[in-house]
Amino acid sequence: MPDDRIQAGRAGRLATIDAGVSVWDQWGAVPPPPKLPSTATGDAGPSAAAAPPVAAPQPVPDPAAAEPMGEPGDDAASPDAVTAAPTFHDFDAEVDLAELDDRIRPVTTWSARATSVSRSAMSIRSRRMCYRDKVLLIAVHLIDDKPVVLAGRVASCDYGGDGLYLVELDLMPKPESDEVRAWEHER
Repeated sequence: MPDDRIQAGRAGRLATIDAGVSVWDQWGAVPPPPKLPSTATGDAGPSAAAAPPVAAPQPVPDPAAAEPMGEPGDDAASPDAVTAAPTFHDFDAEVDLAELDDRIRPVTTWSARATSVSRSAMSIRSRRMCYRDKVLLIAVHLIDDKPVVLAGRVASCDYGGDGLYLVELDLMPKPESDEVRAWEHER
C-alpha cells in the first residue's frame, strides 16, 4: 500500500503533510495570492475590463496551530526574510560629527560615541540633538589608525536620558567637495 504522506523538512526538522493538504494549511499561514491567467488575446472588450478578478476565499489562520517555520538565520524561514531589519552589532568607538549645510560644507563639529553599527546604519549617543534628514559627516576614530570618514542621514533622534540623545543614522555615500576633503584632512 503506497504512503499518501509527503515529508518536507530542512535542517533536521520534518513535517508530515497528507496528500492534498498544502503547507500553508498545515502551518496556518496565509498563502500567496493565486496567479491570474494572462490575457494574450489583446482587447478583451468592456465586459472583461469591468469585472475585477475574484480570488478564492482565504483560510483564517489559527494562531494556536502556528508553528515557526525555521530559525531566524534560515534563508527559507519565511516570505518576509527579504525585508528583515538590519542586524546591528555593538560598536563602541569615539566619533567626530559634523553637520553639513545646504552647500555641502561642514558647519559645526562635535564629539560623540558610536553604540552600534550595521551594513547600512549606525547609532550614536551625542550631547547634541540632530534634526531628522540632516546629513552628517562621521569620523570614526580607531586605535592607532587614521579615522575613517563616513556620511549618514539622520533617521531619528530621541532623548536617551542622562543628557544624551540617541541618533540613528542611515549610511550613505560621502559627498564630494573641497570643504569635505579639508575637514577629512583635519581629522
